Amino acid sequence: MPKKITVLGATGNIGTALVHHLLGQGHHVTAVARPSARLDALAQAGATAQAGDLHDAAFLTDALRGAEAAFLMIPPNMAAPDVLAHYQRIGEATAQAVRATGLKQAVNLSSNGADLPAGTGPILGVHHQEARLNAIEGLAVVHLRPAYFMENLLSSVGMIQHMGITGGAMRPELPLPMVATKDIAAKAAELLAGDRPAGHSVLNLLGPRNYSQQEATAAIGQAIGRPELPYVPFSYDDAQKGMVGAGLSEDMARLYLEMTRSLNEEKLMVHEVRTAASTTPTTLEEFVQTVFAPVFKAATA
Repeated sequence: MPKKITVLGATGNIGTALVHHLLGQGHHVTAVARPSARLDALAQAGATAQAGDLHDAAFLTDALRGAEAAFLMIPPNMAAPDVLAHYQRIGEATAQAVRATGLKQAVNLSSNGADLPAGTGPILGVHHQEARLNAIEGLAVVHLRPAYFMENLLSSVGMIQHMGITGGAMRPELPLPMVATKDIAAKAAELLAGDRPAGHSVLNLLGPRNYSQQEATAAIGQAIGRPELPYVPFSYDDAQKGMVGAGLSEDMARLYLEMTRSLNEEKLMVHEVRTAASTTPTTLEEFVQTVFAPVFKAATA
């Protein structure tokens, strides 16, 4: 049966794919995001578009009113001077709207590592949001905890163009679970369209296998015709300078480095037990051929 489903953050990589999944299944979708051409395109595809500010609890309440299920998320703000305060403001506004509308079913975009109370950088913001949503009586919520997004690799396009390398503060040989955002969207669509679960639960999404930065760089090099492309490890100080130079706030750069230290020290993400339910299909090799290489080609045209 078709359901009325609201999607927050509808113009992001996950949200856009999710809206199209749900529309294709015949559901009535309200797409919620800031005004943009991408939101207009979702309206043209058949969604009801609601443009506004996710910090605004009254706007979110209106967007969630009448929904049988909703996809909840806090869009990142790379330039926020206080990143965790940004998460808190949107998180509290979302929880207020959920309570006000009596929403019964939700899928919440969280992150692998959200179970940890410290040392996780920006992931701490979704740790607190899981707790807010779990405290809402009558809300059945599944927290999706994806691992490292394959789309994060797109940040290296400019580095390859201008320096002929990929690089970062992450250990070159460290194997991490990597997941494509389209697979996160597909799982969210499956859960939202299904029966309402009981209580609150967690689902890790870990991609098809673990990949190191060296392996990712080799795959990128093959896909763009630069098989000699190297991954160069940076010091934490150099990595921070590079992130700030690329437009991240000092606070976001600091939090990313905190997260990277935890990854390098194998306190985060690397020890997750892979199951059939947490394994998603898109391989890194497929991602770099179908997503990374076209983006790189367009950037260098």
